[in-house]
Amino acid sequence: MPKVRKDINSLTDAELDDYIHALDILRQRSDVNEDDPTGYAFQAALHNGSAGPCEHGSDLFLPWHRAHLHYFEKLLQESDPPRTQNVTVPYWDWMSEQTPEKFPLAFKKPGLKAPRSSAPASLPPNTRQIVTMETDQKEFAGYPDGDLLGDAGRLESGPHDTMHGFYIGGLMANPSTAAEDAIYFSFHSFIDLMWAEWQHRNGSPPLTSPDHVLRGFTAQPKNKVSDFTNTVDLDYEYEYNDQLKEAFGVPVPPPLPLRLLATEPLTPLDGNTDLVTELRDNEVARLGFSVPETRGQRLLVRLDELKVPNTGTYMLRGFLHPSDVEFQPEDGEFTRRFGAGYVTLWRAHPHGHHGHDGPPVAHHPVSRTARFDVTSTLNSLGANGADLAFTLQFIPAPSPTGVPPHPVPPLDEVELKEVRMEVYS
Repeated sequence: MPKVRKDINSLTDAELDDYIHALDILRQRSDVNEDDPTGYAFQAALHNGSAGPCEHGSDLFLPWHRAHLHYFEKLLQESDPPRTQNVTVPYWDWMSEQTPEKFPLAFKKPGLKAPRSSAPASLPPNTRQIVTMETDQKEFAGYPDGDLLGDAGRLESGPHDTMHGFYIGGLMANPSTAAEDAIYFSFHSFIDLMWAEWQHRNGSPPLTSPDHVLRGFTAQPKNKVSDFTNTVDLDYEYEYNDQLKEAFGVPVPPPLPLRLLATEPLTPLDGNTDLVTELRDNEVARLGFSVPETRGQRLLVRLDELKVPNTGTYMLRGFLHPSDVEFQPEDGEFTRRFGAGYVTLWRAHPHGHHGHDGPPVAHHPVSRTARFDVTSTLNSLGANGADLAFTLQFIPAPSPTGVPPHPVPPLDEVELKEVRMEVYS
């Protein structure tokens, strides 16, 4: 019978103590030998640096992190049996508001405590909708490497990246230190839960890139994407808390495959400047938007080759509104009426590695594709050719401690190739 991963808030005192006990044993191994592959430091380095590193910006993101959790969990179970033989990685349900604390109280205990941002922050607003409403596998989970339609999936480029840089902070703000904080494993256990829920809701479609070997796991018996299709086959399943039962207890919408019907570029309303310059100078950029003759079923605004920053994390929020309406992003009514989503660019992994026959290469993609779905906003405006604007707003992430960044380093790194409107059937 599969072992059960539970909400960390629902663990008994004994279960939580056993989990921390197993973590401590792995840490002790690293104290003796930092290169011990069964130690915590090596397991963190699978994500953070030379031992892996992690996969981001493609359809490998979810399978890689499922593999990381799987093998880490096995080490915990084998650390001190029989006490630890049923230990699993508890998930942190960060989709639901934490009251009265920002983080579950368990993460204040010795063995789980780490420096993090204590500053108030909002949880990503659309996490549940991404799981319950997005039926396209590539849009949800990521595109195969080299796919012309995109790269990172919505779960990664929205909630995942936002939580790392805007909400949690501390070691988790930087991909080269994230897994040093034990909250990483519970955070990604919840990412994995949402993927498992999406798979269940959508009939578990075959994974893309099934034969790709996941780096860092080549010596393991399971090392291909296809090996990490099903949680039960990996000997675990999730126990839902009451909030998740309610959140996911909604009908599955009919699938809406993306088929491109038409596309055209969007250009700045101020013809005297280019988009990147306007965004860097004002932290806001306005583009003209004309309702296309072919409306289709989904209307998206696409940002191509959006550079992943090296020095910090930032968010771009999108708004579709009449061009003569004053841009007021801090006004709740304005945001409700005209908001069209967001994308977060978590800072790049700073490490490079040498291939066998070539120069150092980046661990992760150096640029991203971002999409803003403006369908519902446009429908609510009832506009058929009205004078509209699509506005992008730049928002820098706070420092790892939660204080405002000063100066704002990622602003100078904002680069993108073009912005296009896309009409899909």
